[in-house]
Amino acid sequence: MDRRALSLLLVAVVALAGVVNATVFAYRWIQGTVNISGPGYATGAACTGFYSSADQSDIDLPSAGTNYNAPTYGTNTITVTHGDTVCQWTAGSTTYRLYESIEVTIPVTVGSWYIQDFYGFGYKGDASDPTVYVYFRVDQAVSGPLSEAYLRIWKGTDSVRLDLMSHGATTSAITLLPGEALRLDLSLDASSEGTATFKVGVYVTQESGEAPSP
Repeated sequence: MDRRALSLLLVAVVALAGVVNATVFAYRWIQGTVNISGPGYATGAACTGFYSSADQSDIDLPSAGTNYNAPTYGTNTITVTHGDTVCQWTAGSTTYRLYESIEVTIPVTVGSWYIQDFYGFGYKGDASDPTVYVYFRVDQAVSGPLSEAYLRIWKGTDSVRLDLMSHGATTSAITLLPGEALRLDLSLDASSEGTATFKVGVYVTQESGEAPSP
C-alpha cells in the first residue's frame, strides 16, 4: 500500500472514531415571561413587609417599631436601615411603605440586653384579601461573641422565640389577617468584646401548611 492510500485510510479511521464518540441531543426548551408590577399594586402576601409606626406616623397598621432608634448606652443608638419598598399605598396625601428587608445595628456592652420593639412586620390589605402565614428562619446563625441570642416575635400579647444560635431554626406558622402586624424584640447575652452577625429570613405564603424548605 502506498503512502497516499495509507494516509487516506488513517483519515477515515479517525473520522469513524469521531462519529462513534459523538453525542446526540434531543432538544427541548423553556421560554419565560415575568410580568412585574410596581409596589402600588401589591396585594396578599406581596403586601407584607417591615415598617416602623414611629418612622411613619399615622400609618394604618398596629403600633410597632417604636424603639427603632432608641439609645442603648451613652450616646450610642440603635440604627435600622431599610431595603426596597415592596408595598405602598396612599391615605389622604401621605404615602406609606412596607420594606423588603432591614439591617439593624445595635451597640451594646458585655452583659445581657433586651432590645424591645426595634421594628415591626405588617400586612396591609382589605378584609377581602387572603390570610397569610409567616415563618421566621435562621438563615445564618450568630457568628461572634454572643453566648445567647433570641429573636422574640410578638403578635398582641402572644409571642414566639427564635434561637439565633441555631442555623435553620424555624418558627411555626404565624397567622396574619389584613391589617395585623408583629413586633420584634431581641434578647442578647454578650460574652466578650467584638462584633456578632446573624441573618433571619422571613417567609410569607398564602398557603396554609406550606413551610419553607430547609
